[in-house]
Amino acid sequence: MSETINFAALQEFLDNQRSTEYISVHALDHWNQVEFNGLLLAPHTGADILVVRLFSLFHDSRRLNDYEDPEHGERGAELAKELRNKMFELSDEQFDLLYTACKNHTHVHFTGNPTIDTCFDADRLDLGRVGILPNPDKMATAYGKKLAKKIQEENVSFYHVREWLSKLEF
Repeated sequence: MSETINFAALQEFLDNQRSTEYISVHALDHWNQVEFNGLLLAPHTGADILVVRLFSLFHDSRRLNDYEDPEHGERGAELAKELRNKMFELSDEQFDLLYTACKNHTHVHFTGNPTIDTCFDADRLDLGRVGILPNPDKMATAYGKKLAKKIQEENVSFYHVREWLSKLEF
């Protein structure tokens, strides 16, 4: 089904409709990094790549600000529901994974589902952008934990986590 999704058009649409008019740490750069992280994790977790890629776009797409906004994930999930079959297609099972991952990405630590947990870790691996190193104890997948531990062991500064991740092989 991914052939029917124009990710560039979807990303542009979501970026243009964001409610935050300022440069946000939860916007396009972050979405792109979450996608990269998810694609890095997926071969090790068995996650559904299409769901992970869509999660990267929707999970923070309805944030009202960069601070306290506990309902943003659910709003992003609802936006995905609204745009389903208009801008992208997913099976019911895939959509349930996307909706759940978006809705719960800030409230739930671990689900046991490799796709949802990969989405969570793809987001958590980008905490360096806000001055927080990924914590192995808060990662949901074994490979996410491994990467977070390696970041700590190698004393990677939170400012350089993205650069460090970019040097890893898929």
